[in-house]
Amino acid sequence: MTAVPTTGAPQGLSPSSGGPPGSPPQQRGGGGQLRRYRPTKSPLALMAHTPGRMTVGLVLVLVSLLLAGASAVWDSSTRTELIDEASGQRGRMSVAAFDMYRALSDADAAITGAFLPGQSAKSDLRDAYEAGISRASAAVTVLADEATSKRQVEQVAELSAMLPAYTGLVETARSYHRQGMPLGIAYLRDASSLVREQMLPITQQLQSSSMEELTVAKDGAAGFPWVAALLGVIALGGLGYVQYRLAKRTNRVLNIGLGSATAALLVSLLWMLVSWASAAGHLTAGDENGTRPLAILSQAHISAQQARSDEALTLIAQGTDTDFEADFVEKLDELIGEDGKSGSLGEVRAAFTDTELSQHIDAAIEAATQWREAHTSVRELDDNGHYDEAVEAAIGVEAGQAGAAFAALNDALTKANDIAAERFTTETAAAGSALTATGIGFSVLALGAMAAALTGFTRRISEYR
Repeated sequence: MTAVPTTGAPQGLSPSSGGPPGSPPQQRGGGGQLRRYRPTKSPLALMAHTPGRMTVGLVLVLVSLLLAGASAVWDSSTRTELIDEASGQRGRMSVAAFDMYRALSDADAAITGAFLPGQSAKSDLRDAYEAGISRASAAVTVLADEATSKRQVEQVAELSAMLPAYTGLVETARSYHRQGMPLGIAYLRDASSLVREQMLPITQQLQSSSMEELTVAKDGAAGFPWVAALLGVIALGGLGYVQYRLAKRTNRVLNIGLGSATAALLVSLLWMLVSWASAAGHLTAGDENGTRPLAILSQAHISAQQARSDEALTLIAQGTDTDFEADFVEKLDELIGEDGKSGSLGEVRAAFTDTELSQHIDAAIEAATQWREAHTSVRELDDNGHYDEAVEAAIGVEAGQAGAAFAALNDALTKANDIAAERFTTETAAAGSALTATGIGFSVLALGAMAAALTGFTRRISEYR
């Protein structure tokens, strides 16, 4: 007879096992209670089974779609802001600087002409001077509103202080001139020197800085959307890969959810590329047919006005100052060159092919050539002692006279400037229209693609539960 042990653990049980052989070991918790051990799975363990791999794939696809959609929306928003800046603050700054430059030159040329014998009582010259001052005052106001940098603010403040100083010198000169005192001519020269040597250089600096900012904004708005396009292609490739893997695993060729997500992403990519191409094309056209010719033509207009002022100051000096004549020759050379075919006007004519613009440039070149010939006659009359005839030839409006040639040149340049400004405004507005609703559209398509991908994945994952 075999003795049965009365102490110790039952057979097959270890003192610490707490269960039959093969069962998971038990551990004591607080208060002496036993708890069952449950092994935990690491995140990498999900990849060992199909549902886990699908879940990981779903997360990656959703993240890629989110990044692609967010980058497309961000790119569209940034591009729209840059276009708004080009047509808004920076555009207004550039136009105001051009207007200021031209207005000062126009006013100076008009008031100088009024000091020629018999011209002080003419209302058209007085009106032209006052109109130029009015435009300059309006331009200063715009510049003050649109100036952003500290340097620009300081330059606008200098112009604001110099403009009343200039008009004060002019009024003093007119007062002495009405009394027949030669001191009026001295004040006129001081006024003209203030414009040429101080106000116009400052205005030109403002013009250059605003044009640089405008170019930066335009280039940024026309740049290719590399980040958004790259993320979109990555998301598209990811969608294609998971659909291939699912089709291979489940023997189902088409997943409607993932197919819809792919279609939405393709539409978003194509829309982004088309809108970018359209906006970039309009911005390029606005630069080629608007900004660039406008810069050259505005400078040509200013050179013409300064040459007109030089012509009058040479006559007023009556041979005592040859600097104005030398400056006149220099300004005409800037316009059409010594050969009559080059210069700034020849440059514009060769570089830009806009038909309407070219017609006015051709008219300007012809008028400048006629003016040079008429000015030669003016100088011959003045140098030979025929002062009154020289003045009449300078201000006359009949064919062959300098006054008529200048009027034709000024009219052609004004029309060409207006056309270039219109091209810039029209093309920039069209560039902004090309991006209309893109931000909202890209958001809707990205969210739709994510929802479709989620639906397509969850249906396949649920089949394994």
